[in-house]
Amino acid sequence: GFPALDPIPTGRYTDPVFYALEREHIWKKSWLLVGRDEDLEGVGRFQTFDRTGSPLLLVRGHDEVLRGFFNTCQHRGAPVVREPCGAAKRLRCQYHSWTYDLDGTLVAVPDRRDFTKLDESKRSLKPVRCEVYDGWVFVNEDPAAAPLCEWLGPVADEWSVLGGGELRAHGTRIERVHANWKIVADAFLETYHVKTIHPASVSKLLDHRGAAMGLFANGHSRMVTPKWEQAIERQRNQAMPLPTIPGLDPLFFDTNPSYSLFPNLITPLDTIGFPFILFWPVDAETTDVEWTFYGPADETPEVQQAWEHYVQVFDAVMNEDFMNLAPMQRSIASGALDSVPLNYQERRIYHLHEEIDRLIGPDNIDPRLRVAPCLEPFWETLRADIA
Repeated sequence: GFPALDPIPTGRYTDPVFYALEREHIWKKSWLLVGRDEDLEGVGRFQTFDRTGSPLLLVRGHDEVLRGFFNTCQHRGAPVVREPCGAAKRLRCQYHSWTYDLDGTLVAVPDRRDFTKLDESKRSLKPVRCEVYDGWVFVNEDPAAAPLCEWLGPVADEWSVLGGGELRAHGTRIERVHANWKIVADAFLETYHVKTIHPASVSKLLDHRGAAMGLFANGHSRMVTPKWEQAIERQRNQAMPLPTIPGLDPLFFDTNPSYSLFPNLITPLDTIGFPFILFWPVDAETTDVEWTFYGPADETPEVQQAWEHYVQVFDAVMNEDFMNLAPMQRSIASGALDSVPLNYQERRIYHLHEEIDRLIGPDNIDPRLRVAPCLEPFWETLRADIA
């Protein structure tokens, strides 16, 4: 049968050494969602990104290839690009005007004759892995990382029905939460809390006791929660100005499939569209939560107004989730809670923590903070019949 889960040591949410290990082994070695392909269409379009603590730059080359680099001039380390996004024919450092082509090659150095030992061929911008899946742009600072689709595993196949390349953004929110990023992530990995935290919202839509969960390699997971029959009937009879994503299986109309991509992405899917929710650690006790809605492209005023209403309703649900997080962080930091006992409904939380330890390496972790691996025999390896 399914194993009893050991309690999670609460020091994992407060210990600065553990947080530093996460920064080095998780955030610098995982595929992270950073943007959309259509936002970088056109030669010279660029975007900067620094959520991991490393200054990164994405730029579309003359060959239409999207590339990633460290946004670091190879002279004395100044940023090559200072704007968050834009377009450029070449990338010119604002400190000494060292200039790079869009493929990162160093092409111009003022007063070149004064550099007696400079080898331009060794001073190109440092590359960063950048790959696109179905319109979503991911980066990874680890040159040895597996290719993106291999890392996604069954999720890549299951998400293919969404037609991500045809979807467009319909609003972004960012909320700073005074809690460790894992306290925030844990809150979105189970429905055990729904009846208490969301009595007038999610609880009237979803039957949390019927949630079916799947665990995948690399820390990813899936949770499919059935909708109440009354909620399904209401949705069928409700005039909905928002268009649905074409080609979805009826299962999407009767349930709420929610995916977690390790380490920091949660997306509860819906037929009209869905939010991608990202958790970005600011420090050991602070997290920026960023969520962007994606749905079919439709700029008509009626649809845009409907999206605004939909986003407002979802924002209210998010605020219900945020309500407990900062107080939880303060309680854990006080020493009032030594460990977190988990039930069967919370197994995706344990799965997340297992993957954290696997990437850091158990030998690098204080024995008092480790979690014992036990869930690998329960990973799914084949595509589920979800679409």
